[in-house]
Amino acid sequence: MKRYIIILVFLFSISNQAQKSDFKHINFKKADAFTDMYQDYTLENLPLLAYNLTHNLNTQVEKFRAIYTWVCSNIESDHSFGELTLKKRRRFKNDSIAFTNWNREVKPRFFKRLLKQKKTICTGYAYLVRELANLVDIECEIINGYSRTTKHNIGSIDIPNHSWNTVKLNGKWYLVDATLASGYYNVDEQKFVKSYNDGYFLAAPKLYATKYFPLEKKWLLTKDEIDLKQFVNLPVTYGSTFKYGVIPVTPNTLLSRIAVGEEVMFRFKIRDKWDIEYMQLVLNSGLRSERLKVKPSNYDNGIIEMKYRFNKRGNYTVHFMVNKDVVVSYNIKVVRANTQIGTSI
Repeated sequence: MKRYIIILVFLFSISNQAQKSDFKHINFKKADAFTDMYQDYTLENLPLLAYNLTHNLNTQVEKFRAIYTWVCSNIESDHSFGELTLKKRRRFKNDSIAFTNWNREVKPRFFKRLLKQKKTICTGYAYLVRELANLVDIECEIINGYSRTTKHNIGSIDIPNHSWNTVKLNGKWYLVDATLASGYYNVDEQKFVKSYNDGYFLAAPKLYATKYFPLEKKWLLTKDEIDLKQFVNLPVTYGSTFKYGVIPVTPNTLLSRIAVGEEVMFRFKIRDKWDIEYMQLVLNSGLRSERLKVKPSNYDNGIIEMKYRFNKRGNYTVHFMVNKDVVVSYNIKVVRANTQIGTSI
């Protein structure tokens, strides 16, 4: 039965990973060229911007690609306003009227900063993507929900903290996030750094489900039976997870509690076999660190499998890495063999 379940998970992972490859026959160079051509174009006339970006492109996906990458390339994340918004969300968590009133007060400033400075929060990114897509008759919606970061929705449910998009192309819904794809905020230098991450463009719903949980579950776009409590306890994933297209399969929780001498199987669905030579599993326990390089023998039909036997007690942080990027993280607690195990893998 265990083998049967693993095979089902594997087959479903392949189905979900196929999202972007639906358009592998499309060369996006022409669409990306229009993004470059209209760099720094004004937001004063959205219909004209939408027209300029798309009127010489033939397919829906190319048109949407030009719109999406333009937003990612031209809009800057407004970190300070984003932090303020989260603060107000927490303060008015149980008072929707108070939050609505505050939101109404700041809305003019929100749109002014977007229009004049091209700075906004996730809601603004998602709004622009939807509006520009709708202007060229591409069906696109805003999704609101939970995103997991190193600060939020890890191990416990915090608050809805993010907005992203779903777009309908050739009769099928796909997922994108222009906010996280556009770059990141450098805390040390206190500035936004533009760094486009193409991994968020039409990524597999299974991959999105490791980092996003919509308020309307239908926008998971998967048949996986997962609730919010399970979501916040998944392994931690990052922007690099999307960059390399890695989907963690097992363990399926961030924290695993096992006995000394137990063996753990780490499984990952990967997009590119060519990345194998740059992959490794890094295990840290206090002052000890061990690195296990991924070998060709660990790979089979899109899946990486690596076993590790934990022979000493302690708390382990385990990272799956590609190049120097941490892609997936786990915590493993190893206890005496006669200790009752609370969480199984």
